[in-house]
Amino acid sequence: MPHFLLAFAALSLPAWADDTRSAEVRAIWVTRFEYRTDGDVRTILRNCAALGFNTVLFQVRGQADAYYRSSIEPWADRLGGRDPGWDPLAVACEEARRLGLSLHAWMNVMPAWRGKAAPPMRDHIVYKRPDWIVVDRQGRRQTFNDHYVCLNPCLPEVREYLAAVAAEIAARYPIDGLHLDYIRFIEGDWSYDKATMAIFHRRHGAWPSKAPALWDAFRREAVTATVEAIRTAVKSARPDAQVTAAVYPTAAARARVLQDAEVWARRGLIDWVAPMTYDADDADYREAIEEGFARLRGVPCFPGVGAYKHGGGEQTSRQIRMARVGGGFAVFSYSSLFVSPDESRREDERACRSRREAVARLLGGER
Repeated sequence: MPHFLLAFAALSLPAWADDTRSAEVRAIWVTRFEYRTDGDVRTILRNCAALGFNTVLFQVRGQADAYYRSSIEPWADRLGGRDPGWDPLAVACEEARRLGLSLHAWMNVMPAWRGKAAPPMRDHIVYKRPDWIVVDRQGRRQTFNDHYVCLNPCLPEVREYLAAVAAEIAARYPIDGLHLDYIRFIEGDWSYDKATMAIFHRRHGAWPSKAPALWDAFRREAVTATVEAIRTAVKSARPDAQVTAAVYPTAAARARVLQDAEVWARRGLIDWVAPMTYDADDADYREAIEEGFARLRGVPCFPGVGAYKHGGGEQTSRQIRMARVGGGFAVFSYSSLFVSPDESRREDERACRSRREAVARLLGGER
């Protein structure tokens, strides 16, 4: 028997798993790139239900923009930057209810914009509050690039703003949960703006260069405070809604981006966590999910399955079986099972079909 299968057979259930196995969370991430029309959303939800998933993490905020009717942030540029005449989140909630699916609105928390060109919407946050963007060690504000420009969670007004965004979603839509992504610092060493350093100096009587350990702890605590503010806002607006999070796959990786998910779990700030344990090697995948079960104690841990890294469906099926011993899993993503309409995300149809058929066999769904 291959090494990874022996290891898989030896996996033991986390202490909380007995309570969750009877209601296994079978989640799938659906990115904002997969839909343009209300018909697209309905088809996506039907496909997810047909395959045997019961939870859809449906992206509605990617870069401080909205795929729902918001009084805080502008309509997404992908939808024309104005009201498209339909509401993606409202349609998703309606279709999920009809199909018996749990619908979690998925928001990228810290990202403010992606790409080298500035937002075309002049009411976007990067124009209204450029001082909220993170700053590097040399005092330079992060510039537009091929990845995300991000907000600075060390500023209390940023945390209040993000909590208001979350509260609006929870208050206006009958969501089952709010799913947090990019709830961390962006890779690199940020934020050395004057306002943040002044807060740090008032609290600790030192500057970052003289107290690097305190500086890291201060920034980690700012991310945790953001999670707490969002949870409070969501629970006030919709007490039964869950607050869940996608996090880096290992403790070492989380430390690099100041994402203290272990503390979130211990303090009850999240209802379940999905480590992004995406790996093409089954043995490495098994080690990553075992670490998640061991370290993220006190909260259900539903490992991510990176189907896009798998050449065929059998590996996707194997990794789901490994992950589900803890009571649930989350597949990334819909576009790895169904060919995406977005060219930048489009995968080979044969690979998508192979994964799709394997998932359907495993979950008892339609092929």
